Amino acid sequence: MAENVFEVVKQSVSTREAAAFYGIEVKRNGMACCPFHDDKNPSMKVDQRFHCFGCGADGDVIDFTAKLFDLSPKEAAEKLAQDFGLIYDSQAPPRRRYVRQKTEAQKFREDRQRCYRVLSDYYYLLKKWEADRSPKTPEEEPHPRFVEAIQKKAYVEYLLDLFLYESEEEQKAWIAEHTAEITHLERRLKIMAENKPTNRERLREITDGIEQGIKELFESEKYMRYLSVMSRFHRYSVNNTMLIYMQKPDATLVAGYNKWKDQFERHVKKGEHGITIIAPTPYKKKIEEQKLDPDTKAPILDKDGKIVTEEKEIEIPMFRPVKVFDVSQTDGKPLPELASSLSGNVPNYEVFMEALRRSTPVPITFEAMAADTDGYFSADHQKIAIRQGMSEVQTVSATVHEIAHSKLHNQKKIQIANDEQYQEIELFDKLGLFSNGRIARDNLPEGVYCYDLRGSDYDPGDPVCVEERVVVNHAGSVLMTEPLELTEDGRLMLTEEKGLNFTGGFSTLSQFLQKQRKDRHTEEVEAESISYAVCKYFGIETGENSFGYIASWSQGKELKELRASLETINKTSGTLISDIERHYKEICKERGIDPHAKAEPEPAPIEQPEDAAKVSDRQQTGDLTYYVAECMEFPNLGEYHDNLSLEEAIRIYQEIQAERMNGIKGIGFELKDGSDYEGPFPILTGQTIDLDTIQAIDYYRDNPLVQKAVKELATAMPEMEVLGADANQQEALFLIDNATYLHIQSCDSGWDYTLYDAASMKELDGGQLDMPEISRMKAVLQICDDNDLGRDSVKYAPLSMIETLQEAAYQQMQAEASQMAASSQLPEAQEQALDEYPMPDEQVSTPDMQEYGYFYDGMLPVTRERALELDAAGLTVYVLHEDNTESMVFDSQEIMDHGGLFGVDREEWEKSPQFHEKVMERQEHQQEREQAFLAQNRDCFAIYQVNRDDPQNVRFMNLDWLKSHDISIDRSNYDLIYTAPLRESGTVPEQLEKLYEQFNLQKPADFHSPSMSVSDIVAIKQDGKVSCHYCDSVGFTQIPGFLPENPLKNAEMAVEDDYGMIDGIINNGAKEPTVAELEQQARNGQPISLMDLAAAAHREEREKKKSVMEQLKSQPKAEHKKIAPKKSAEREI
Repeated sequence: MAENVFEVVKQSVSTREAAAFYGIEVKRNGMACCPFHDDKNPSMKVDQRFHCFGCGADGDVIDFTAKLFDLSPKEAAEKLAQDFGLIYDSQAPPRRRYVRQKTEAQKFREDRQRCYRVLSDYYYLLKKWEADRSPKTPEEEPHPRFVEAIQKKAYVEYLLDLFLYESEEEQKAWIAEHTAEITHLERRLKIMAENKPTNRERLREITDGIEQGIKELFESEKYMRYLSVMSRFHRYSVNNTMLIYMQKPDATLVAGYNKWKDQFERHVKKGEHGITIIAPTPYKKKIEEQKLDPDTKAPILDKDGKIVTEEKEIEIPMFRPVKVFDVSQTDGKPLPELASSLSGNVPNYEVFMEALRRSTPVPITFEAMAADTDGYFSADHQKIAIRQGMSEVQTVSATVHEIAHSKLHNQKKIQIANDEQYQEIELFDKLGLFSNGRIARDNLPEGVYCYDLRGSDYDPGDPVCVEERVVVNHAGSVLMTEPLELTEDGRLMLTEEKGLNFTGGFSTLSQFLQKQRKDRHTEEVEAESISYAVCKYFGIETGENSFGYIASWSQGKELKELRASLETINKTSGTLISDIERHYKEICKERGIDPHAKAEPEPAPIEQPEDAAKVSDRQQTGDLTYYVAECMEFPNLGEYHDNLSLEEAIRIYQEIQAERMNGIKGIGFELKDGSDYEGPFPILTGQTIDLDTIQAIDYYRDNPLVQKAVKELATAMPEMEVLGADANQQEALFLIDNATYLHIQSCDSGWDYTLYDAASMKELDGGQLDMPEISRMKAVLQICDDNDLGRDSVKYAPLSMIETLQEAAYQQMQAEASQMAASSQLPEAQEQALDEYPMPDEQVSTPDMQEYGYFYDGMLPVTRERALELDAAGLTVYVLHEDNTESMVFDSQEIMDHGGLFGVDREEWEKSPQFHEKVMERQEHQQEREQAFLAQNRDCFAIYQVNRDDPQNVRFMNLDWLKSHDISIDRSNYDLIYTAPLRESGTVPEQLEKLYEQFNLQKPADFHSPSMSVSDIVAIKQDGKVSCHYCDSVGFTQIPGFLPENPLKNAEMAVEDDYGMIDGIINNGAKEPTVAELEQQARNGQPISLMDLAAAAHREEREKKKSVMEQLKSQPKAEHKKIAPKKSAEREI
């Protein structure tokens, strides 16, 4: 199953690796200087997790990265995945519920099979590398894969033998020691098998293709096609325009798959290939920024003279490749008219010319000129002149050409608009201008690009990188005449070797542009290109004569110069098209003209529909057969069989082996009824039955032959996934391995299922699979895996069986209930208690050990059976003697020979995986632990933290932030982490402060969660009253309604209300009736408390149970055999 980003990061990256990667020096003993406080000497322990003994910072690798870079947990996990090159599924669902716990034996078998599978795959890969990558000559440098094969093959062979022939103990030991290595190897093999490039690699490949395309573009014919594409996508960047031109030059309107479906009610045709473009995928980040005075722009200070900060949300630009589809690749609802079409002799010519006048920055006049001149732009007189007497198309084309000159090459306008002095610089070997302040982008002329510099966190005035816009730590702005190619994360880092250099000069923007002014040929190419693109957009055909010199102009020019011109053409064309279109519509509205008026075409003869009865008859009398293709996309490749029955089609499909397939095999039907829909159509492709596509075609949906064919194929091949709304909504019954019935139906959260024994019809298990996004068949297979059922034999069973199974299961439940009632044995309730220290052996306690005669409190007692388990797990086990001495166990036989108690060192126990596992088991009993906390008679507390999934994204957010986003505090968004009694007296505020200090600086050994921080909730029960408090940015804030006062008491009081007998059984003093007395009350019809019954049962059980001391005393005493160095001696020293 796919893993989400949190699971992938935690399995792949330790905190120690992340710390080293981010520049924190970690000593060989795992100690490092803490980056979260002023740490002079190493005080932070870094391994899989981290803990600072100075400031109390604690957590896993995601907590560490989030704290280090001030990110949310999700942002931190995504950063780690990107930095370490990890692959994950961004849509991976949360973990499922109702999964049966596996036994240790099952876990071992699965681990062993997994290790053997991974090592086998690796072994065959090494053999292949050894053969394929071997040097051809003695002088040839060996390939790294060949070297790896030579070094690792023999060792992997040994490991495969280990898993085939050695004992289970050796295999378990090896698995425990090398689990992380196997996980890493498995992921590596998966990546090599899929051979999928990362987003960064795909972007690099795409941009390389763009650059090659630009170099080859400037041939007259290709360039014309490019401008035609650009006119249709004038709002796209040069990169994306080039990509569309290179992949589908005839594209007219593109959108993503979902946008076509949701916004335009159209669907992408089957088999169409998408057009790859680069799409922005920014993510938002919250930062703390100095609050500035709106007038003076100086930082605002509080009463203590400290700078006031405020939280702001900024957007970090990122990009990734996505697929879009042209309108010609879709079917569905007709599109609305998007723009007026002005073809031929320019209809509404006067209106269009007025729109051009309103779109130009200077006046337009008409003059008599020589025949070889269509017009000109005068910078000195700030006007455009057009030759009189030309055709409408010529006039429009010449006017747009000169408007382009007036926008791009108007030096006088630039001088008037901006005369500020800037410092001259070189930025990445490109000339530019620098300003300490922010530069207003609105007043910049066409072809000038503005970027911001970001300062470092330690010195905001010291620039460290270039970005499009910088909100925090702005260190200056620069102006360039060439665009910068920012990286995927939207920035370019500055270095000493390559970055920002001040050349020592000063100039205005006008003077700078004059120096950078393009030659006359370049200006003409840009203006003519803009004219052609704009006219093309409005349907005005201008001819191709003016582009004869494009190829010669582009020769000898560098890529960056060509790209800069394309950027200028792209940006100016888009702006001009938008302006003309807006003004054209305004003028049409002013003059009462319909901008979309067209000449009405001659009506085509309407084809009369066939008589419905004839169609129905033809459907009933037609014929349908099946076909099988080795390649469904191109049936002429490989095997093709037609005129088959269903059984023949399935048999041939199954016989086609994967290793000789020319494509994706499948099964289809061939309809023979004389209709327009006669012929072949696919049903099954690969492992998927495409019911959606078939149902979308009205003729197929209403044809009983087609519907029968699809249904019979789905029934005969239940292991196939069925795509279709109807398929996923229906309930179904399956028979698995001829032994178990599975009843499944959809529900709001995914799939609800029940398992029945086929022989006895007894209900075995059931639950919900919280994966609504998967199909019903995938859900069935997942349930089989979760419940250790075979998935090889899954058959449909008749739905009518469901009622029979449910009735039989109900009758059996009734019989069991009656039997329980007859025996008068009420179910035993578990005794409720707060979280207790996880002892290594629950069968023996410290008082038992002291009664035995051993008193060292650094030792924890265990029985013989548990001692054997812990010794096998690698913990040091001690034999405890009644004279308050101990000896270390060197051989498991010593455990078998000793008849008394054993012990493990408390410190070693607390560092062991077994201790951590016991601590984390608490999280599986949220409701019981919360009820135990609420039912306590003594003063106690409970700590809640936002659960790992954090669907509301509220971790570390203060109450003001929650209120501003209208988010309420929800108990379901929290996990109960820890409960314990209050050890000291004091008011509630005093208790909260003590707990905050304790769970940051002196956390209990069995508290394995992040330190107490903002968004945590502390519940205090004192003097019988419960209050809940939110850990805010400063102090705690009480929040009512987070917990009920006592749900157990409320529930029992409600029951007693029904009987009219509220006697306050719960929490009303110490009554200790026996089980027999309570049972007699129940027989007499009197209400009894389940809590009293449970307490009485446990009390009597403890009285009957033989104490550990009595068990030990009944055993023969054993003499000391081996005496190891004693801990008692060490203590005496």
